[in-house]
Amino acid sequence: MKPKPSKSPLDKVLGRLDDLDEVNLGILVQRLARERKFLETVFDVIRDGILVLDDDGVLTYSNLQGRRLIGLKDEQSEKLFLHRAAPELARALGLDRTKLEPHPEVIVREMHISYPEHRQIRVYAVPIDETSMHGDIKNKVGMAIIMTDVTEEKDNLKAQIESEKVSSIMDLAAGVAHELGNPLNSINIHLQVLKRGMSKAEKSEKSLSICIKEVQRLDGIISHFLKAIRPSEPNFKKINLFSVIEETVRLREKELSGRKITISVEAGVREPLIRGDIEQVKQVFFNVIGNAVDAVSEGSDIRIITGLDDTHVFAQVVDQGSGIGKENISRVFEPYFTTKKKGHGIGMMIVHRIMRDHDGEVGIDSKEGSGTIVTLKFPRKSIRRQLLESNSEGME
Repeated sequence: MKPKPSKSPLDKVLGRLDDLDEVNLGILVQRLARERKFLETVFDVIRDGILVLDDDGVLTYSNLQGRRLIGLKDEQSEKLFLHRAAPELARALGLDRTKLEPHPEVIVREMHISYPEHRQIRVYAVPIDETSMHGDIKNKVGMAIIMTDVTEEKDNLKAQIESEKVSSIMDLAAGVAHELGNPLNSINIHLQVLKRGMSKAEKSEKSLSICIKEVQRLDGIISHFLKAIRPSEPNFKKINLFSVIEETVRLREKELSGRKITISVEAGVREPLIRGDIEQVKQVFFNVIGNAVDAVSEGSDIRIITGLDDTHVFAQVVDQGSGIGKENISRVFEPYFTTKKKGHGIGMMIVHRIMRDHDGEVGIDSKEGSGTIVTLKFPRKSIRRQLLESNSEGME
């Protein structure tokens, strides 16, 4: 036999209402008023904003922080539809109607609001169930919304990222100084040989060739370094990812034919459109495809697969090359880390920066001796543009 749930103190009080005389009823009302005032005081000192809606989407309660976050005055705090009181919040939660529709048990969002001031908030919303005296759920009668202001947290994270960027530039500078030292020393030695052996033409010519190659290597190091520490702001436009990939493959056509390497592009969607800087996105694929070409042997095949999911347009570059050891996967984006004999170790760091500036993601799955899959994911709707340009719409 199912035990009956114990009654709450309020249930017990309400159950005796018929037995109360006028004096005791007045005392009870005063006590309930004091308890309500006490609870409201407690809720008003909570740092999170609290909103309560009824089944029609009407605001029935809000604490002080909740009113501050959505820009309501005390006298406006009740009997307002949420989509009128806080349209940005209502739209983000899908509550921009006059009647609450059935929702999942919990809704969690992180969003930007522009009124009454620009803030970043984390929203947690849960339906409120009406229960019977026996503890059974009867139906959903409203919704409670908890709002946490995470603006300061996000600003601190941004400052931390900037600090890490400065640290990375310092690491780059140290790496460049180290990398420049070796070829300069080699040039110095061979120039001395040239000076002493001008009469020996063959030996002088060989030393001169070495000097020229070292100078070219220096030029490559400096060019990659400048690209890494002086990135330009992306010039966002609507671009077709498939077209960018085809153009990048054409740029490497001579190298590919020389090594008899075949690249096949598999389009999972006819027009994988994104918002991006075409030259920077081209740089991403140039570097990633270049790594795949360097990793495979002559006569190999490389596959590029494009597609989309609910939130991203993606491209995967798949090779069956030498792969990356598990101990090195976490170091791939570090400045000057490379597993190639003639690599500069900056290419994947540039890829990571460009993808970050495009609100994208880059993932690497690899096993030493079995090949590598690099996944590049671009958002179907730019989050950064939503935050910075609240009145403009991103591209689906």
